[in-house]
Amino acid sequence: MIVSAIKTIGIQCSNCGELQLKTLSIFELSHFNEKSICRCCGASLVTLTVNERGYYTIQYPCIYCGESHFMVVKKDLIWGEKPLQLICKTENTPIGYIGSKQFVENSCQEIMKRFIQLVSQLLNEEEPDAEFDNFFVVYAVMEMLGKMAQTGRLGCKCGNNNLAVEIMSDCIEIKCSACRASGLIYTDNKEILRIINNMGTIFLEEDTTVLISDHYETNVLVKNK
Repeated sequence: MIVSAIKTIGIQCSNCGELQLKTLSIFELSHFNEKSICRCCGASLVTLTVNERGYYTIQYPCIYCGESHFMVVKKDLIWGEKPLQLICKTENTPIGYIGSKQFVENSCQEIMKRFIQLVSQLLNEEEPDAEFDNFFVVYAVMEMLGKMAQTGRLGCKCGNNNLAVEIMSDCIEIKCSACRASGLIYTDNKEILRIINNMGTIFLEEDTTVLISDHYETNVLVKNK
């Protein structure tokens, strides 16, 4: 069996959805240790741990179901010729691979195509009762906010247009670092996409939190204490 000393890990970040390609060396895991690979946004991509018997435990948070998946495999399955598939066990769909650089790059492009198709379906779906995983709503909202920021339609009335964004379990929080302004965009269902589209612009106000949700007829302003 041919053993390669270098492999490529390709996987979608569970926090932001971006495809990440990282290099893994066999020498980094040669002494029964642990290696955690992180995305630049701080989210963990993959954690590999090798035990004294040469088995690898692979842990990776999943973009589809929001849970962490675990695999225990022999050394040969990582460093051998055949690629190793990282799947979402809930959805039974691949979210990444460990293998040669060329294979991983090509295969992960197919993963991203499928992911983008699902997000596009969500953005263009006219059926109000269509059900989608919460992550796709979050991802679609982030896409809309990114376009608003690029066209000057997202910012703060204090003049700062460089807002911080934090993704939480049921909402997206946007904050102004120059003043005490913030906004909460609730992402519990896809109706929020229509609401943001109708708003056109989002500008925060100093010492105020704006609540954007399909539960309210209009945006609610709450003074910060």
